Amino acid sequence: MADVRPFRGVRYNTRSAGDLSTLLCPPFDVISEAERERLYAGSPFNVIRLEWGRDEPGDTPGNDWYARAAKLQAEWLASGVLEEDDSASFYVIEETFSFAGNDFVRQGLISAVRLEEFDKGVVLPHEFTRPGPKVDRLELMRSAKANYSPLMVLYRDSNSAVASVMQRAMAGDAIADAAPEGLPSMRLWRITDAADIENVTSALADTQLYLADGHHRYETAITYRDEVRETRTVGTDDAVNFRLMTLISVDDPGLLLLGYHRQLEDASDDELARFREYVTGAFDLEDKGPIDPSSAAAFEQSLNDVPQDKVAIGFAGVEPGRLQIGVMRNPAAATDELAASDYTRLHDEVVRSTFSLEREQVVVAFEHNAAAVLRSVSGGAAQVGFVMRAVPIEPFENIVKRGQRLPSKSTYFHPKLHTGAVIQNLEGGL
Repeated sequence: MADVRPFRGVRYNTRSAGDLSTLLCPPFDVISEAERERLYAGSPFNVIRLEWGRDEPGDTPGNDWYARAAKLQAEWLASGVLEEDDSASFYVIEETFSFAGNDFVRQGLISAVRLEEFDKGVVLPHEFTRPGPKVDRLELMRSAKANYSPLMVLYRDSNSAVASVMQRAMAGDAIADAAPEGLPSMRLWRITDAADIENVTSALADTQLYLADGHHRYETAITYRDEVRETRTVGTDDAVNFRLMTLISVDDPGLLLLGYHRQLEDASDDELARFREYVTGAFDLEDKGPIDPSSAAAFEQSLNDVPQDKVAIGFAGVEPGRLQIGVMRNPAAATDELAASDYTRLHDEVVRSTFSLEREQVVVAFEHNAAAVLRSVSGGAAQVGFVMRAVPIEPFENIVKRGQRLPSKSTYFHPKLHTGAVIQNLEGGL
């Protein structure tokens, strides 16, 4: 049973902090170091300083960017740069963006959702995680006792009860708006009416929630909750039991699911030769010209034109210097959508043809931008690129509901959510 709650969000006071457009950032895991420097330069109050601060010379455990984030957060709260809302609310966010020449609008409900272990079937994952990001996020939660970036979570609004409440809220004046560089334009509303809050919590009580983006952060939140429980008595409604999430209907027309690409790096000459031999034997390969990053969009379109019942992967560099679309010749019979997925086939059959699981962790890297993959291959930083199709939303939902998981980094929901629009304080109650 999903426990979706309103909470007292912490938000920027733009009278003190300045234009909200200069204060928000993406989640930490898609920010390059160059982008971090741009965000630092944009405003002394940009949330990047809390979400992913700089390392400084002389940093030591307990005297590092995690500690600086906690100190800055306290200073900003004391000075009025950040303010906590006076009552618990849901927050409606509307994001407007363009992609591939088309305009999109995506709407979400920013909420606090009770943490549940995955085996309870309330919050469902769709991919496996890796340990590294969880270590970093846990250190930040221990120090700052806050969540800055909401998880992206999908749900089915079967009778449109949630959408009706959201639309009523959006008929009023927005409490915030921003157009940050590199992120969608956004507007924000609060839902404070008791009847509307009850309608939302009731409508979502029997709904399964699908983690779209934020698996590492969700698992980290459970670890942190359990740590806190070992040090003190935790009340049922204490904030530490909940995680900041943005809930988006699976039927939202602005929900955009893209492919997540891979590249092969640092394989030995022998491994690379064996891998190329396997791909050439297992796939019908259609040449699409020389590797040119400017052709990435057209290459992806050609890949997406292959019927979904075929196993299809875009290859860059299997034949040196060339782009090819590969369709698997004789794929083994698939028992379900997970086994039939391009991502499962790639990892369990194509990659495993040459590389052990342990070796795969070393030589396969992830990249959400196809043009960046082509640049890496053409520039020699990667040996082979894999351009992937998106998992269709219906198979995605079926895989998740069965309790199955895709290989890590198999989905890219575009664009990422805003970090810093609404912050969750983990101390005290909701």
